Amino acid sequence: MADVSVPVLIVGAGPTGLSTALFLAQHQIPYILIERHPGTAIHPRPIGLGARTMEIFRALGLEERVRKAAEPLSRSRGEIFVETLASANMVQVKRLNLDGKDLETFDQMKEAERAISPATGCLINQAALEPVLFEAARERGGDLRLQTELVSFEQDETGVTALVVDRKTGVQQRIRADYLVAADGANSLALRTLAIPTKSFTLSDMHTLAIDFRADMSELVRGHEFILCTIETPEAQGLLMAVNNSDRWLFQMPGNLENGELKAPSVKRCQDLVRKAIGIPDLAVEIMDIRHWKPQERLAERYQVGRVFLAGDAAHVILPTGGVGANLGIQDGQNLAWKLGAVLQGYADSTLLSTYETERRHVAGFAAEQEEATDREKTTDNELQALFGFYASSAVLSNEEGNTPDYTELKGQSGSRVPHLWVEYQGQCISTLDITSRHFVLLTGPEGRRWQQAARECAAHFGIELPVYSVGSEGELLASKASWQRATGLPDSGMLLVRPDGFVAARVSAPDEDRGRQLMGILSALHLCSKAHT
Repeated sequence: MADVSVPVLIVGAGPTGLSTALFLAQHQIPYILIERHPGTAIHPRPIGLGARTMEIFRALGLEERVRKAAEPLSRSRGEIFVETLASANMVQVKRLNLDGKDLETFDQMKEAERAISPATGCLINQAALEPVLFEAARERGGDLRLQTELVSFEQDETGVTALVVDRKTGVQQRIRADYLVAADGANSLALRTLAIPTKSFTLSDMHTLAIDFRADMSELVRGHEFILCTIETPEAQGLLMAVNNSDRWLFQMPGNLENGELKAPSVKRCQDLVRKAIGIPDLAVEIMDIRHWKPQERLAERYQVGRVFLAGDAAHVILPTGGVGANLGIQDGQNLAWKLGAVLQGYADSTLLSTYETERRHVAGFAAEQEEATDREKTTDNELQALFGFYASSAVLSNEEGNTPDYTELKGQSGSRVPHLWVEYQGQCISTLDITSRHFVLLTGPEGRRWQQAARECAAHFGIELPVYSVGSEGELLASKASWQRATGLPDSGMLLVRPDGFVAARVSAPDEDRGRQLMGILSALHLCSKAHT
């Protein structure tokens, strides 16, 4: 017998696991989250959170808290190249963005984001992000268990039984869950236990030594903060990464191989390497951690086996530049959480869960292709699609145009994120994205009143909430008629059915006379179940 039962067990308290937990809480689904380490902030590395990820935190009410935590890196821009940090004339150092492009090109990309999103991306350290998410999950009633490790699990037709151990006391416990979300990183126990094949390849034969250290260099970089600094001195060539641009840093350089085996340098040797890279022989250096890694990418062939789901690095390992993997993992959590909520609350068929793999695996594959592409091959449209995502699955009705949307001119095609439009709602200026997060939503044009009655009929039939928001001079969302048409390309009587994750499930430009029947058919096609059958 299990010691405790819960709808969802989450393994891992990184950005993916914590985001999944927060969205489950938003959908009022109880969960237990376990993490083998005694705390968060295991990896002190910078993450470039894209506009779409910041939209997700906005939906959770956490955008400002995340930005505040990002302040130590918020003044930083780009990458610099120096002989040693202390020898550089920081005023004259040329700065590039993280992709190696000049800052003008980088700013053009940011301008494209601002045109289609209410949020802008930000740079934050993972060590600063995780505590924000952890505390928010705790505040919202999450059952969070640190120093608790997954030992094994078994599943059957009705659930998953997991054996976990308290690493402080050695006490074991069995947890019975309807579903298990494995967000336990690249070395995922679930991935190994289920023997899921992966498509993987090594990007380089070079092993990298990563030295996590503390040293007060705040005066050295004040006014010239950076994200990455390439150190070119022959004595210690490598990459210096700012954790907080003050006293916490990460230095990476080629690892030392002896007879094909990695030789871990001593703490004293690491201190010496750091001092040579910085160019200050008597710099006080405290070594926090020493580890090796090898650049590689991997994509699991399956994201779901029965009632177990892979998310984040357990499902995909992407080239570690710009924090792409963290963005993908956070978005995995949002996608999976609303679907688990819909099934557990009984208004969707369990087949909806298969669309998680279909949608998110495609997005991860596309993002990996973009990371591997050369600058010449990259386009603003493709980069925006990698950031915002595009879905094609049975949880999306084929868009009328039958093609992937141009992300520089979003019009609310099925499978794309709902178009951003500033509107007035109850005396406040909000985005159309701000009306989504917990329920399916109908977004209509100025002549959307007939959709109201259709939504009431369908809400009663499926046992769900189905709010309707009309955009216009007299609608719930006040805006000009022209702005609706520019944002969606739809007539005044048109409609977008928006999923809880903010993606368009269906687009209607030519409504039937019987809108109730039309909407009923759309919702039924999207795996929703009649209330009479739940």
